[in-house]
Amino acid sequence: MTETLDAAGILPEEFLRVDGLRLRFVHARPAGARATVVHLHGRGEFVEKYRETVGDLIGRRFAYASFEWRGQGLSDRLLPAREPGHVDDFAAYLRDLEAALRRVAEIGLPRPWVMLAHSMGGQVGLRHLHDRPGRFAAAVMTAPMWGLPLRGLPVWAARAIAGSAVRLGAAGRYGPGQRALDAARCAFEGNPLTGCPERYARWQLLLTERPELALGGVTYGWLAAALRSIALTRRRGYLEAIRTPVLVCQSGLERVVSNRAQARLVRRLRHGRLVVFPDAQHEILMERPPVRARFFALVEEFLGETLAGTV
Repeated sequence: MTETLDAAGILPEEFLRVDGLRLRFVHARPAGARATVVHLHGRGEFVEKYRETVGDLIGRRFAYASFEWRGQGLSDRLLPAREPGHVDDFAAYLRDLEAALRRVAEIGLPRPWVMLAHSMGGQVGLRHLHDRPGRFAAAVMTAPMWGLPLRGLPVWAARAIAGSAVRLGAAGRYGPGQRALDAARCAFEGNPLTGCPERYARWQLLLTERPELALGGVTYGWLAAALRSIALTRRRGYLEAIRTPVLVCQSGLERVVSNRAQARLVRRLRHGRLVVFPDAQHEILMERPPVRARFFALVEEFLGETLAGTV
């Protein structure tokens, strides 16, 4: 049987149980699938945002699986208010990923498995590759969150500020400069995400039609957890222990995560490769057609080399 998008371009969904929370999970399986792409979203993302990408992958005979992290999308939120982006520890996201992969195995999506991770998903994905060697045959990461641009603030100071706020009971409050998201009022001009006005407008329309999918800025708790996780992955020997081939696609016009961290850390991976997309902003998969075409051509080349003999 072929499982794919319905006539409206929406994946069939189900809800997994993790730590007493409901986690939204989707998958698609085209006939003759040669591998399965497991998609790890960035912070604040949701299933509907990637309908176009799902179609691109299915057209290339990849099965697809993804889920929405706890605290975002239609997965259970972690605070009484839906808007703040919160988590206490990134280890919770690793448990979300484990639950999703158990479901991928249960429904028999074909191996090899390929990780496609964006932004925050790249931070969680890096930890998974370290902790569970051999699970994924390859990983493709777009603008992975391996470091945060702190606007001149030293990392130790950012950790101290966020940690102090958590200890004082403000873990669930918005961090500095963070607020609720009003997508309809976010102008395309000057946005840090994409140079494609059509895809930006599509994102705005999705959130206007379904405001329950929206997620605002991060809390002190999320920031403290993110900085701890980043520090963990930078420890001596951590990256060197990862044997999975990793393709890092860096956005040349990046303003959301740290390109310097990506360039520095990818050199420590045994099988890491960094490719720069000079005219792309943070969300390569939401960029203009020439950028997306280059991305998929690169992925086909990378996986053709990496998965040779396994498909």
